Amino acid sequence: MNTKTIKTISTFALTSVFALGTIACDKKDDAKKDDAKKTDATKDDAKKTEDVKAEEPAPEEAQPEEAQPEEAAAAPTGPQPSNDKEFLGLDLQPIDDTWQPEWDADAKVAKWSNDDFFFGIVIRVVDDKLTNMDELEAAAPMMMQVGTAISSVTKDVQTTEQGWWTVVKYDDDKGEVYLNIADVNGVTVVCSANLGSSMGDAIPEELAHRACSSYKVKE
Repeated sequence: MNTKTIKTISTFALTSVFALGTIACDKKDDAKKDDAKKTDATKDDAKKTEDVKAEEPAPEEAQPEEAQPEEAAAAPTGPQPSNDKEFLGLDLQPIDDTWQPEWDADAKVAKWSNDDFFFGIVIRVVDDKLTNMDELEAAAPMMMQVGTAISSVTKDVQTTEQGWWTVVKYDDDKGEVYLNIADVNGVTVVCSANLGSSMGDAIPEELAHRACSSYKVKE
């Protein structure tokens, strides 16, 4: 092999190595470009996602439910009976011209009186609501109209426009009383009459009911 041939081979080998190196570099460059493109694409996708999120309206915060106002109790309308008013603020008219209205300012009692009877037909304003017989029985020992436990009921509850009435016995059935309970513009009014006791004549039930159904509130 002569010198020229050796040079030719060497030149070819160097050219091949250079070419391979150039191809390798090109591949590396291409790979880097591809990686850069992928990175850019990833960044673009992330930016788009952020942009979309930015455009989406922020979720509304849950607002606490407003407390519903309690329904106010119906306010009484019109004038009311009161222990601070003369005749309790009531209008009492004579009954049969023999039972006359009277006002006891010290006892806070309005009543109809008759000289022939020991007891009168009495009206009082009380704090108890007394909407039914159970409440009446519970309150009876502290009531001026009864003063002790109710021993029996002789007249079942009868309703009226403003409340109800009944006849009960007390003191082991020794006494009997007519009771008319009314709610007058939010105030409890009790009208009573003694129908039987060891003292004085009994007041007729019919008369007691007429009187207790006749009074009105003064305007």
